[in-house]
Amino acid sequence: MTDPQPTDPQSATPETAQTSPAKRGRGLRLILVRHGESWSNIEDVIASEHTCRGLTDHGHRQARAVADYLAAEQDQLAITAVYSTAVPRAVQTAEPIAQALLLPLRPIFPYIEHGTAEGRQRHQIAPDPAHSPVSSPDHPRAPGADSWATAAHRVGCALDILTAQHPSDTIVLTCHRETILAAAQHFQRIPPTLTYATAEIDYTAITEWEHRPRTRNPQHRRWVLIRHNDTRHLPILHR
Repeated sequence: MTDPQPTDPQSATPETAQTSPAKRGRGLRLILVRHGESWSNIEDVIASEHTCRGLTDHGHRQARAVADYLAAEQDQLAITAVYSTAVPRAVQTAEPIAQALLLPLRPIFPYIEHGTAEGRQRHQIAPDPAHSPVSSPDHPRAPGADSWATAAHRVGCALDILTAQHPSDTIVLTCHRETILAAAQHFQRIPPTLTYATAEIDYTAITEWEHRPRTRNPQHRRWVLIRHNDTRHLPILHR
């Protein structure tokens, strides 16, 4: 699975939910940032840690824009940690964020196994006939690759570990479209499938979740989606 190119961020006008400052500090906040435009997106290459060529020049500008945007929100968000996967496009997106916030970068979050599809263009990949119906996005695209269920389970387990380490902090995780989709399914306990629904996630878009105590039962916490596909930092950018 690789990150498909999204719609033009400047043509998208996503609705973003806003929270009042009075609600800050009630629980863990997880800010998921998709990486900027990368060469693997432009070249339609399935690329992970060892084959990703990193961000394009436009992707680097997007990364600086989201870093400035988060830094401007820091008084309200109080971000304490910045994580990413080890894939170069995610690391290069996270680096200016960490620098702007004066925080160390921790590139330790897991990504997807692509098997024999690694480093190849998507149109060159023939699904494994023993396991992968061509029409299904939930099956491995090649021998040795993760199915969506396997990938989503890995993301969910890693998120549980990460969030347990930061029970009342605000943390940033720079990652991939698949990570953000898997997080939504994990937090909502939705069966891990992409067959019936997915979501638009543009380059460097912000998705924010809060693990908040319930009003009538403060002992019980649940995940609340604060904003999704927030790209307000991108309209000023031009190629």
